[in-house]
Amino acid sequence: MEKKIANLISTIFHPIIIPTYFFIAIFNINTYISLIIPYNTKLFLLGIVFLSTFLLPLLLTFIFIKKGFIKSLQMETREERTYPFIFTSICYYFTYYFFRQVNLPREYYMFLLGGLFLILIIIIINFFWKISIHSVSIGGVVGAFIGLSIQTNIYILHLIFLSIFISGLVGYSRLKLNAHKPAQVYVGFLTGFLVMFLFFVL
Repeated sequence: MEKKIANLISTIFHPIIIPTYFFIAIFNINTYISLIIPYNTKLFLLGIVFLSTFLLPLLLTFIFIKKGFIKSLQMETREERTYPFIFTSICYYFTYYFFRQVNLPREYYMFLLGGLFLILIIIIINFFWKISIHSVSIGGVVGAFIGLSIQTNIYILHLIFLSIFISGLVGYSRLKLNAHKPAQVYVGFLTGFLVMFLFFVL
């Protein structure tokens, strides 16, 4: 039963859906960076994020699974991860470039740029060690929310606490499924947190 719950948590908070969750959250905070964007524009931008950071990488992953290049969506071995990560980094870059061109507040495209930078770090680490991508992604969200709050003086304590709570669930799920060793989970979280935090505050 516990493993089923852990697997559900890992699926709900899979790294490729995390950007969509982040933008849903930030589009709905009651502050100027959200209020200056019309509702229809938010829906359009969210659709772009969902398509480029979720649907396209997911489609490619299913193609790789069908071709036998990878075994599952979880990509449990280091060898399975390289090409999906490279493709995902390209998707992140073009999404970042688009957001930058439409003159959105800095906070929106910095999350995408930070995510791109994290994927490149993960690709390099992946040649030597199996870091937890789940932990990297949720750690990045925690770092982004805290960095956003500090940089803009926006009160989003509820989002910070919620993301920290979810990061605990994600870490638990990865360890319960024996997908990672504790060090891989902790280092993943710290890597995601530090990189995204620095992108927002510097």
